[in-house]
Amino acid sequence: MGDTKIAYSEKFGIGTFKREICAELGEAFWKELTEGLELPDIDTEGGRQCRNMYQFMVRLEGRAEKETVKKILCRVRHGLHPSMSAWAREEFLALGDLDVFLNKHLQSELEHFTELNREGKDFYGQEITDDVLQFIKENPSMAAPVREGNKLRCMAFPYSMDEYLHAADEKMKRYHACHCPFAKESILSEKVVPAALCNCSLGHVMNFTEAFLGRALDGRVVRSALNGDLACEYEIDIPDDIMEEYVNC
Repeated sequence: MGDTKIAYSEKFGIGTFKREICAELGEAFWKELTEGLELPDIDTEGGRQCRNMYQFMVRLEGRAEKETVKKILCRVRHGLHPSMSAWAREEFLALGDLDVFLNKHLQSELEHFTELNREGKDFYGQEITDDVLQFIKENPSMAAPVREGNKLRCMAFPYSMDEYLHAADEKMKRYHACHCPFAKESILSEKVVPAALCNCSLGHVMNFTEAFLGRALDGRVVRSALNGDLACEYEIDIPDDIMEEYVNC
């Protein structure tokens, strides 16, 4: 659903949340927000069924406006920055056509997954079986953004694809879809982490589109495992001037 060549350089964790919350609402807000809370630790939160993140998100949503929460979490974006996909901007401008760029990127990603399948290599620890490869081909927005009118649609690659494909129970399907170490285990508990947290993943997806379009964008979470859906999907708005200059239809 973006740049699979990216190299993660930042240690992502609650410190990333703190940085973005303080930048938007100030240190005093952070102190009030976290007073008396045990902050979630990315390495241990799963073993606690993400109860700390549940409490953290309930408080954040109770103390900040919905759009402010979305804005903050979109900037968390797992520690990514558009500069980490600078190659995409250069390629997009060289091609000068949004659909040509998207199709070229999709074909490159599909070739990459086909090669992994053929050579028996993994994708971030996941085996690209024949079933997995077929599912990717049937859902191209997992491999690259897909334009639908003035929107870009993106679908998250399930965290455990083979288990996801063969899960008979819907709860387990949602569990295997979710990537977030701050939320995943809560899907199997009575208190699921609020779906607003999925705006981090929206920001993750927008990181690539903002890189090649060269500006901040707006988008939304369409479906998410935390919200009871069987897949995680996102929609990103294409600015009018981009449509006019780079879409030939």
